[in-house]
Amino acid sequence: TSIRKEIESLGGEVHFNTALTGLERKNGRLVGITTTNGSFACETLVFAVGHSARDTFSMLMDSGLVLECKPFSVGFRAEHLQTEIEKSLYHEAAGHPALPRGEYQLSQHVGDRCVYTFCMCPGGVVVASSSAENQVVTNGMSYHSRSERNANSAVIVQVNPSDFASADPLSGIIFQEKLENAAFRLGGGYYSAPAMRVGDFLNRKKPEHFGSVAPTYRPNAVPRDIRKCMPPAISNGIEDGIRTFARQIHNFDMYDAVLTAIESRSSSPVRIARDENGEATRLKGLYPVGEGAGYAGGIVSAAVDGMRAAERIISRFKPMRG
Repeated sequence: TSIRKEIESLGGEVHFNTALTGLERKNGRLVGITTTNGSFACETLVFAVGHSARDTFSMLMDSGLVLECKPFSVGFRAEHLQTEIEKSLYHEAAGHPALPRGEYQLSQHVGDRCVYTFCMCPGGVVVASSSAENQVVTNGMSYHSRSERNANSAVIVQVNPSDFASADPLSGIIFQEKLENAAFRLGGGYYSAPAMRVGDFLNRKKPEHFGSVAPTYRPNAVPRDIRKCMPPAISNGIEDGIRTFARQIHNFDMYDAVLTAIESRSSSPVRIARDENGEATRLKGLYPVGEGAGYAGGIVSAAVDGMRAAERIISRFKPMRG
């Protein structure tokens, strides 16, 4: 609320429940936008689209903008007991009230791919994050207290455009959707997520139940062989990664730890091409920025990319003196 009031005090407007539906151009330059709430004159647009705005990417393609496939990553959400993570990190000091909740960040190259953990959430939960019907997508979060029983993080493997075997710039999105649809079917519908114990995954056993680590995904997690909703190269890469990570974090390969499918939205599969001035190729005045536009890999880097766009716009309208 305070941010909105600051914008309004400086002459800005905030339009709720308003979606961008089109771009208006003249002689290769942006002159306006169309939205679900009417049209607006616009000669400069900071385009900070989210990485799951699939309908917007299709609109951009239809508008003639240049979109490109880019590498991204897919995998599963891993859950461990927070106490086990902290025993590995803090040893005999684990549990001391002066210590913060234990966190980790791990990576390993497997062949020409990188396997790594992402968005580690200490004392957190796995959350449902699908944005379309008949798809299961997971993410993770921690509440302010970080006091939940489990730690979770994405364990993901790099996917390259060559894996899609298509020249369509949106083929990465199609690849994501296939995985998310497969996870939905494997979970039995009703947006239940397929999940299995790490020990069953590593030993390629049929999952039948969960153990001491209870999955936190809601509405429900069901024991299923999650390899069935992921290409073998990805599943095998995650297997190798978990075995390697267990040498860095004791009990990372704990039998009862849980893997929940599917983590497919770690970054954008699309990049909106832009020039050296930060403007979109073929459309001056449009500044694609952030993670969804394909130029960042997280909250901080997206913010920095937005700041750079702001500096370019300031220099355009009010050049620095001296």
